[in-house]
Amino acid sequence: MSPELPSGLQVRRLVVSDAPAYRAMRLRAFHDHPEAFTSSYEEELPKPLADAERRLGEDSSGRFWGAFVDGVLAGMVGLDREQRLKNRHKAVVIGMYVAPEFARHGLARHLLAALLADARASDLELLVLTVTRGNQGAERLYLDAGFASFGVEPGAIKVQNRLYDKNHMYLVLPS
Repeated sequence: MSPELPSGLQVRRLVVSDAPAYRAMRLRAFHDHPEAFTSSYEEELPKPLADAERRLGEDSSGRFWGAFVDGVLAGMVGLDREQRLKNRHKAVVIGMYVAPEFARHGLARHLLAALLADARASDLELLVLTVTRGNQGAERLYLDAGFASFGVEPGAIKVQNRLYDKNHMYLVLPS
């Protein structure tokens, strides 16, 4: 059961018309928290808006949700389905981010609840994700949702000559 939404909060699937706000939030996330994401601000900045529109389009392998507070995009998360035949039963949770000015209001939980409801209504059997080791808030969010760790990858990403470990987590969806 998903938690009740606070007044002024709407969580919904992002659509192509959300691309400008989605792109801006993605760039902000990558810039402000480079250790939390595999994608980088430097790689994403030169990409045109059309790339974000494609990501949010109907033909994309991914689905994305946004948390809107009084109409302003305040957080986002994505689910990217594997495309190869032997891996189509699983998807990767990607790009979870809540802007700091909207933190501590449960937006990440609402976003994850929407993503999980969609995943459970599909034919997906397994979700996987990574969390930067030491990000206790994110790890707690996923543990509370039923995810479990299956290992830590040492030095999974390198940001400004500093290595960060990634905790790999999974959730088996009921069939």
